[in-house]
Amino acid sequence: MHEAAKIIKDFGPRYVLVKGGHLDHVSAENVDVLYDGETFWDFHGTWVETMNTHGTGCTLASCIAAEMAKGNPVPVAVQAAKDYIQRALEHSKNMKIAKGLHGPLDHFFSFPEYSKISRCKGFQTNSLRLYAVIDLGMKRRWQCSAAEALRCAIEGGATIVHLRDKETGAVDFLKKAESCVEVSRKSRIPLLINDRLDIAMVCEADGVHLEQSGLPVKQARRLLGSDKIIGVSCKSIEQAQKAYEDGADYVVCGPVYPTTTEENSITVGLDGLYAICRATSLPVVAIGGINASNVEEILTEKPTTLHGIAVVSELFDKPDICKAMQELAGMIYGFFHDEVEKPLVHHCCM
Repeated sequence: MHEAAKIIKDFGPRYVLVKGGHLDHVSAENVDVLYDGETFWDFHGTWVETMNTHGTGCTLASCIAAEMAKGNPVPVAVQAAKDYIQRALEHSKNMKIAKGLHGPLDHFFSFPEYSKISRCKGFQTNSLRLYAVIDLGMKRRWQCSAAEALRCAIEGGATIVHLRDKETGAVDFLKKAESCVEVSRKSRIPLLINDRLDIAMVCEADGVHLEQSGLPVKQARRLLGSDKIIGVSCKSIEQAQKAYEDGADYVVCGPVYPTTTEENSITVGLDGLYAICRATSLPVVAIGGINASNVEEILTEKPTTLHGIAVVSELFDKPDICKAMQELAGMIYGFFHDEVEKPLVHHCCM
């Protein structure tokens, strides 16, 4: 298939996608190959035994076009389209319509819940590049308010901020969240609330980030609607796939390295992170023990779905948040120079 892609590429297209669905199958998987003249991407999927395959090519092309229209890179668009076709084939495999040799796909019209599963309409994946997690417990050591920490993180280069406080009661957390929303709105930087859907809704944050033990994504989406961002923490391919199916906008994977913020948590390592990236079309953010000494190790060979780096103690356990953020931003943005413009960095506030 690689050789076929090379031959077709010589005719002049920017990308070539060679489908493996019509090959004689002797294994339980099928592979599609994408080629841009330099790099091959192999997309692996499970072979679905069914005669209901009419329209798969047109559907695949339409899905790719739709994903690209949303601003996704071509490899990410192809992965999302392949995921959709895979699920449609699985859903349609036992459907019997008429007596023809090739039956149609069922595009989930029989699922009453499917129309309720959607992703945030205005979500931009490039906002995930430098994902700052403000742990309010850390900033108490430095006598710094949540709003001050947020302002310094944004001025240092943060592209999205995730506010969490597992120690404070609802009333105090709401006050801090409201002060942070005011700062984030002025800077037009998305603000997410960790696991507290009630706080996120009352303070009108841009979205919520859910732990695996938190409210299910489907229920959160019903309450928040399609105008809010929903992220999910995951440690496995199965959890990432579930997040996609339920309508999440992105997943955070980790901890990649040992971390003091989650002392009893098992690390997934680089292999685990990359495996999840390859298995999902959702944007992935790496988290856990990431700092200036190891961030390049993560990003040098980053998969196409790895859209950002999340930092906690590397920034917010230090007295000068802005300076720490600037140093890390200078390293990270070099790996995303084709995807997002580096923001202007203003004076530090601490």
